[in-house]
Amino acid sequence: MQPAQASGPALGTMSAERLTETSKPLHVAILDYRDIHHPEAGGAEVYMYEIFRRIADYGHRVTWISARDAGAAPEIEEGNLRMLRSGNKVTANFTSARAALRLAREEPVDLFIENLCKIPFFLPLYTKAPVLPIVLHLFGETVFREANPLLASYVWLYERFIPRVYRGKPFVALSDSTAEDLRNRGVEMQWVDVVPPGLDLDQFGAVPGRDSRQPLVVYVGRLKRYKQVDIALRAFAKVHAELPAARMAILGKGDDRERLEAVVRKHGVEDVVDFLGFVSEQEKTDWMRRARVVVYPSPKEGWGISTTEAAACGTPVVASDSAGLRDAVRDGLTGYLVPHEDVDAWAARIRMLLEDDSAFDRLARGAEEWVRDFDWDARATQMRLIIERAVREARASGRHQAREDRHGE
Repeated sequence: MQPAQASGPALGTMSAERLTETSKPLHVAILDYRDIHHPEAGGAEVYMYEIFRRIADYGHRVTWISARDAGAAPEIEEGNLRMLRSGNKVTANFTSARAALRLAREEPVDLFIENLCKIPFFLPLYTKAPVLPIVLHLFGETVFREANPLLASYVWLYERFIPRVYRGKPFVALSDSTAEDLRNRGVEMQWVDVVPPGLDLDQFGAVPGRDSRQPLVVYVGRLKRYKQVDIALRAFAKVHAELPAARMAILGKGDDRERLEAVVRKHGVEDVVDFLGFVSEQEKTDWMRRARVVVYPSPKEGWGISTTEAAACGTPVVASDSAGLRDAVRDGLTGYLVPHEDVDAWAARIRMLLEDDSAFDRLARGAEEWVRDFDWDARATQMRLIIERAVREARASGRHQAREDRHGE
């Protein structure tokens, strides 16, 4: 079968569809490191939850297997969506795989889904049941920016085995960049579908008549070393030296905060840069709407969902010209892509958007127009059709294999 991309935005809506009485619901089991209720849940978990809760509402059974945070219940149910938790973030690589195999012994599982955005679970090594990998983000060499050499080597080596372990499997990729990354790694796919994220347009929609003239720069995301937020901070320091009224807000938490605060002090902008930590969804939206520009300086992403949320708020984005972000930001239409580590280029684009009203207005209009097709219902329908196809083809392949076995006898 030729690889096929299904990156179109609309294949129908989930709200108008349900399984009929004669249709048999599938049981889909997801392996992940976190579920949506984990305190460290991020964009990857939002993506999985928004899509698969809709698939569960449609009528298919979904079991989400992940690590258990301290104090969390081992099992919760939300309609047809069940969450099973065991182990912790260190042991999840092994405990979740064991939990998945135990689940399959206790009740039929039609399809396993692996969320490959951390370390792979390598489920095809342990089961003959069909497995569909969903690849939101692979670290590659960027992991060496984040972890110590021993842990980074461990993650890097695990990713090196992906082509062999998942050979011939269908894949879902978050973006064209991620799909290309898989191909460049030598992954032989039965097919690859691209399913970008959706958006809650009711939450993130722009507010007509808002005052976006204040020179405010905002970053939204986790504070991790590999995301290199310090690039945006150093660029902002240059901007502030020429525009003293400029301010910057950092929304998000993470273990790189202390280092980033030191960068701010070094450049003498501690009085105009605020680290706000974790904020509610509504607060995040309010900050994005107030901002003149949202920045995202990561060297590699699966997508970078906050860039699309900013676009929905009518706020231009300045982001690294890197994998994933090239899919999420349309250069010259919704914002600007700049060479990742070129601090002067970053400063020039940020300053232009803070000063040039016509450029800001043009990009704000382009951003609002571009995100109109980012609908979670359409993405969930797209994913559901992919899942149903994967199960059909796995069953057909199983029957073909059974006939071959009988013929061999």
